[in-house]
Amino acid sequence: MKAISALLLLATSVPGFLASPLSPISARSVATSRLEEIIDTIGAESLHATLEDAYAKVHQSIVKRGDLTRNDLEQGKCAPNIIIYARGTTEEGNMGSLGAPFQDKLGLLLLDRVIYQGVNNYPADVWGYLAGGSDSGAANMAAQVNRAATQCKGSKVFLSGYSQGAQVAHKAAKLIPTSQYGIIGGFVLFGDPNKGDALPGTLNTNVLTICNEGDLICEGYALPFGPHLEYEPTLPTAAAWIQKLAL
Repeated sequence: MKAISALLLLATSVPGFLASPLSPISARSVATSRLEEIIDTIGAESLHATLEDAYAKVHQSIVKRGDLTRNDLEQGKCAPNIIIYARGTTEEGNMGSLGAPFQDKLGLLLLDRVIYQGVNNYPADVWGYLAGGSDSGAANMAAQVNRAATQCKGSKVFLSGYSQGAQVAHKAAKLIPTSQYGIIGGFVLFGDPNKGDALPGTLNTNVLTICNEGDLICEGYALPFGPHLEYEPTLPTAAAWIQKLAL
């Protein structure tokens, strides 16, 4: 599955991989049909390097605003509402190109009643995405929930992530002890490769999954183009959803 997903990504992201532009479904079919040929000619390390380069080029087109790194919890801060966020693959800082403007939208609604903590110890590399999300990132996200529970009594925690960051949130949910479920206000997941997968127990009560029409990442295909890069317009909706549940 990793090899197939990698080739699907190459089919649409790497210049010259296909002789001419194809629709997403056609690209997937062609890439799959060439699977054995590519595996024979491209070693694993070379393939990984090509994938990293492809993802980097994809994200160059996304405008970065606001703070790319936030460690409010780790700096000892508290607020009634805490956002713990995991960035997408290859994105910078610990908030990434979507998490940065997300702060702007939330700040307009919650003012000084919110702080932000990005997920650390999380490489956000291509292999992590192909593996279903970074284990170390998920462990850190769950640890940040525990930090919030002990450091900021009475606060409400919202977990969020984009692309592989959404995978990380799914994995982190499985690591959160049931004794801490009560502090979780909800999950906001953008471009979620695990769309439709239920979270454990009552954590599944308040989940907002935002998947743009035509985003094949949400359908399980490693095709990070077009609709997958256009989630900034959805941020006001996500921020308003959190506001309704916030303290």
